[in-house]
Order: sequence, then structure tokens, then C-alpha cells
Amino acid sequence: MKTNLLGASLIVLGALAMAAPATAQMADFEPVTDEDILNPDPADWIHWRNTLDGWGYSQLDQINAENVGELAYAWGWAMEPGSQETTPIVHNGIMYLANPGAVVQALDATSGEMLWEYRREMPEGSRPGGLNRGLAIYGNKVYLPTPDAALVAINAETGQVEWEAQVADYENRKSLTAAPLVADGKVFVGFQGCNRFSEEKCAMVAYDAETGEELWRTITVERPGEGEQDTWEDIPFALRGGGDIWTTATYDPEADLIYIGVSQAKPWSRVSRANEGASLYTTSTLALAPDTGEIVWHRQYIPGETNDMDESFEHILIDIDGEPAYVNMGKLGILWRGNRETGEPLPAFDFGMQDQIDLNPDGTFAGYREGKIGEIGVPMTTCPSSTGFRSWRAMAFSPETRAVYVPLAINCDDGIIYTEVEMVEGGGGNGRSGTNRINHPDDPENSGRILAMNVDTGETMWEFPMRTTANSATLTTAGGVVFAGDWARNFYAFDAEDGDVLWDVTLPQAAQGYPISYEVDGRQYVAVPVGVGGATWSTSVPSTLAPEVRRPSGGNMMMVFALPEGA
Repeated sequence: MKTNLLGASLIVLGALAMAAPATAQMADFEPVTDEDILNPDPADWIHWRNTLDGWGYSQLDQINAENVGELAYAWGWAMEPGSQETTPIVHNGIMYLANPGAVVQALDATSGEMLWEYRREMPEGSRPGGLNRGLAIYGNKVYLPTPDAALVAINAETGQVEWEAQVADYENRKSLTAAPLVADGKVFVGFQGCNRFSEEKCAMVAYDAETGEELWRTITVERPGEGEQDTWEDIPFALRGGGDIWTTATYDPEADLIYIGVSQAKPWSRVSRANEGASLYTTSTLALAPDTGEIVWHRQYIPGETNDMDESFEHILIDIDGEPAYVNMGKLGILWRGNRETGEPLPAFDFGMQDQIDLNPDGTFAGYREGKIGEIGVPMTTCPSSTGFRSWRAMAFSPETRAVYVPLAINCDDGIIYTEVEMVEGGGGNGRSGTNRINHPDDPENSGRILAMNVDTGETMWEFPMRTTANSATLTTAGGVVFAGDWARNFYAFDAEDGDVLWDVTLPQAAQGYPISYEVDGRQYVAVPVGVGGATWSTSVPSTLAPEVRRPSGGNMMMVFALPEGA
């Protein structure tokens, strides 16, 4: 691997001329402190979802419901080709941007001027343009998770590599996509690629932020003999698939716990994996001790989940009725709630379009509905489809409205066929031979929606239907505005209270990633990644269910908006 400073490939005079402003910019660099990690400057955006509690909320209010209609293009930056679901981070007027293919750039956050660039040399034969959902920053280092399963610490001032750790075996199809979490002087990152059977299991891993020393590793499937009852029944350890980690953890410094979602078991269906057991710790939340990786508590949402319904996405830490709590929502569109110190469930809220499971009044799984547990070779229908109503596109929380704003993809699977999977080491797979994506019968004209749901009552405050799927995370601000985009290249600003569209713009490509807001020299900006890629359904669902909507086949970029200067 190598690091390319700006202009490194140019002649010396050219390099010196272009390096001068970068040096001036970096001369003002201020290391990110432990206090910054706990209480970030509102002008910055230094965590994946801005703060350790995962709200996706900016305290900035210069852009508000009254003036958001005046937003105008400020600057843009073309990104590398490939699969793109990135989140920029901003500190002290510098934007750090993860591009597809393990390329990182430091940009002046007011103009897009490049200050340095890091390009990782990927292994020979690797798939180009692998995706990345973002970075972390601490001290003078930026932390990059890579498609070839490494964690790289890059000097935030120069772009030089400080240390590198191989988190998992890339040759064994492991990769890192989620942005790391930094807290307590450590870097926490999970990895994926566990749909094949092997002894190497997906895990959360902690590193010393300064040295890169691995501190602990907690795997996400139960070992034989670990519990009183083997929840994988008699399946050998090597054949326990799944438990991938797609998203970034959150951290509660008072409880001293980190929270991470674990994906489904693989193969997806019980009948394919020949296992009726609960299959811990799949489809669960794990609360881990940051010093040791000990599982302090776990909560499995659907024991023995059988239809690829991940309940493994972001956790938002809030208080409910004065108690420390969390909320999360997985593919089924159920807002799960629980006590974040104990994991004790609180009543859950189903927004009402899934047809697979029932809930108990206490917020726990009651059982599958008739016909929703697959059989070999027997077609079945499920809502949602395996894309989920929810996916990687994170929801945001607003403390002013007590609502989460959820980007949704509304569709179903028809004609799912599950197959047998040979249970041998080196084998594996999802165990599904086919399906057809169809519109949801309750909303046949639309396949996307933004949902505003009150976290205390489950009340739907408002909904905004869209012809195509929601295609970005949501962003909430103290200005009373919610930002989100769809596959049809629209980027919206909604009134957080009632969902009125206050501003919208047609982008050159679909919003794709995690919008953020930051401030430099007293001016607030809204930045949105646009582009293509991600999971296959990111393109297949809109192309199938809204074929009249077209968009360019490529084009990744960062677009930044602000109020006109002097406004």
C-alpha cells in the first residue's frame, strides 16, 4: 500500500505549489480528544452518526424550517467509481471522505480543495471499488475499514499510514464495511462474510487506538457448550454460519457498554440449515464491556429467524420514561425498545406492513404466522422482501419531536423457494433459489417512504410516500428539519413536525449514503453523498418496481449545500 500526498505524481514545482495551502490548512489541525469523543463540537461531525448515542442529529440551527428553502449548491467533489454508501466526517474545518476502493481524501470543508489523499493497494484479483460506510477519527488519526478486511490508521494531518491491522482473513471472503466506533481510547470494528462455513467466525474486535494492538475479539455465534442449552442444537462449530456485522456500534459512557447488532443465521431458513434452534447470537443486540469484550447482556429478537429478516442495524440511545433505553428497527419495520443497562424489553411498535410474526405485549417475539416458515421447494410470499423495509440506510432521532425518521423500502417477495444446503466445511450459502420482488399490496404505487414515528407512543406522526425506495440515511437538525433522499435523485428537506416538504433538489445521481451537517467559520453546511452501488437490491428493486424512473449508471460524488453567504 502507499500514500499519495496531493500532487505527489506531479513535477516538484507543481507539487510544492499545490501543497502550500494544504500545509496552511493542516497547521490549524487540532487532535480529537477524549472530551471531543464524548461531547463533540456541534460544528463538527466526528462519529458515523455524529454522537456516540447514534442520533444522526446536528445541534446546528442556522439552516431551519423558515430558511431551508434558500439552500444553494456550495461545492462538490467527484469520488472514485464503485459501490458507495459513505459517511463523511468533519473536524476543525476538514472533511475526511472514504471513497470506494479504500481511498481516503482530506478536503477543505468550505471548498472541497484536496489536502491529501491515501490510496490502498488492494490484493491482486480483488473486486475493485469495494464499499465503505465511513471512517472514525481520534487524536491525530483517521481509521479506515477496508474491503480486504484490514483496519488502517492514517495520520489526519499528512495522510501517512500510522499502523495497520488485519482484522480477518480476506482470502476467506471476510470484509469490513461498517465505520469503526472510537471510545475509551479504543477502536471497535466488526466484520462480515460469514455465509460460508469455516472455523473463522464474524466478530467484534477492539484495538488500541494509538498502537493498533488487538485487545479482544468477541465472536457472534455461540460456541458448543457455551450456554446451558446449545441453541444451535448439534450443528458443529464450523458449520454455524452468519452473525455478520454490517453497522457501527453505539456507546453509553455511563453504563460503560457498547451496543452492536448481529445479523441473521446462514443459510437463511431453518429448513436449509436443518436447525430449529434459536441460533444465538444471530438477529440480536449484544451489549459488550469495552475493556474485555464480555457479553454483558444479549437480546435475540426472533429466535431461529428463518426469512433473512436482519434486526441488526443501528441503535439509538435515548431515555424513555426517565429510564436509560435504546431503540432500533430492523427489516420488519418494528421499533424494538429496551433498557440499555439490562436489555430488558419494552413494548415494541410495529408500523403495520409486515406479515411474518406476531408480538407479545411486552415487546417480545410471540411466533411466526401461518405459512411464514419455509419448506424445501414450496413457494411462499413474505412482506417485506428480504431487502427489508429497513436496511443500511440509518434512521435519525430528533429530541425536539421525540421521533425517529425512518427511510423505508416498501416491497414484498413472491415465490420464494428455499433449497437444501450441503452442510460441509467450505460450503454454505443463503439457501434460496429464487424469488420475485413485488409491490406491497397496501401501497402498490410506491416503493419508498419516510416514516416519522414517536418513540414513546409508537404514533405515526407523518409519512411521505415515494415512487422509488428511500436511498439515504436521514439527518435531523435543531433547525427542525429532516433531510433524506430517494433513488429517483430527489433530496428533500422536511419539516420535522408535520412532514411538509420545505425544499427539494434534483441531484445528478441518487442520494446514496449518510448526509451530515457541519459548520465552518460561522456557516452551516449540509453534505450528501450521491452515487451507486451497495447491495444488489439498491438497483434491482427500483428498476423492477418503478421501471419508468431512470438514473445514470454511474457517478459517485459529494455534494454540499449552504445558505447564500450573507443570508
